[in-house]
Amino acid sequence: MYLSKKQGIQKTRILDKIYTKGPISRIEISKELNITPATVSEITNKLIDEKHIHELGEDETGNKPGRKKILLTISSQHSYFIGVELSDKFLSFCLSDNLGSVIEQQILYHNSWDFQESFTETFFLEKMTQFIEQYTEYDPVAVGIAIPGHYDSISQSIKTNHPFWQTFPLKDIIASIDLPVYFKNNVKCMAIAERLFGEYKQDKNFIFLHVRRGMFCTYMYNGEIYAENNHLIGEIGHTVINPNGALCECGKRGCLQTYTSESWMIKKANLLYEDAPHTFLKQLVAERKQIDIDTLIKAYQLGDEGSITIINQAIHYFSIAINNLLMIMDSDIVYIHSELFSEPELADLLVKCIDENASLLNLQHPKQRIFKRYDEINGALGACGLCIYETL
Repeated sequence: MYLSKKQGIQKTRILDKIYTKGPISRIEISKELNITPATVSEITNKLIDEKHIHELGEDETGNKPGRKKILLTISSQHSYFIGVELSDKFLSFCLSDNLGSVIEQQILYHNSWDFQESFTETFFLEKMTQFIEQYTEYDPVAVGIAIPGHYDSISQSIKTNHPFWQTFPLKDIIASIDLPVYFKNNVKCMAIAERLFGEYKQDKNFIFLHVRRGMFCTYMYNGEIYAENNHLIGEIGHTVINPNGALCECGKRGCLQTYTSESWMIKKANLLYEDAPHTFLKQLVAERKQIDIDTLIKAYQLGDEGSITIINQAIHYFSIAINNLLMIMDSDIVYIHSELFSEPELADLLVKCIDENASLLNLQHPKQRIFKRYDEINGALGACGLCIYETL
């Protein structure tokens, strides 16, 4: 069946609706998208023929008399995608189907203090080519790459304040891969994946907060990433939380990331290691450059006073930032993705701080606050979500 340009757009909207609100009936799709029932039936029948979707059965939830609605849902294993995340701590690959089910994955770790020497263009292309060739029988449709910054499509480079990534040769990557390649900020990729196949989907507005080396916030509003083309939007780490604080690399004082980002917490832990003779950090690592966020958490749990101060301060300022966001953004859910909050004790402390700093009769509180399980594969899976968003 031939589809006109208008029907092609409608097909995209219908498929997106089934992804984000399915299982859903044809009549519900018609009402939500303001597309005639006849057109919805025509297009969904084509999607069924293409094995994009299938009928799940009758809707048993309603008690209304008459013919029951038939629910539609996305079919798994319709197509496959390869996702990659670039990071100064690891390089991750995954192969997923069109529902975000991970078929295969690979994570290559490197030490953050020497990754610029070990992580080269040649190394990356070699590992990427190996991964793609290993799973050619799945006939992947596209490759998505989650990057630690923003993609500049004109210069085909990464916009970031990190000098190593500024010069990373994305042009060579595109030229070396015989598949469509898509790039996007790693946190935006994770937000897209959460919307398409997350546990709590239903096409709600949500904030996705990510804390790793730096910090970033993606706001999904009415099914779209808010202010997608404005690269300043989402740089929550560079919002000033204490005007008298430390000088940030951006040139301002007291930015949130000088308290809450992993790189700054580790920087403070390094000073603690050098200056505090009785810190537990010295019992956990042989050299200060070996300190990572896991080391700092262990020192916190052992009762190390300096580590407790660093982490408590990070959580305090982060809670203030979250409450500020909730007063200006219409959000049903806040996702918090950070290795720091993989520790339940610290997650509970953050929730307590958020509640203590809340105001305005709790009107700014979302219905759900979800600590997204931290996993090194999340960015790569997000890149698969980007492929689905771009191709299907």
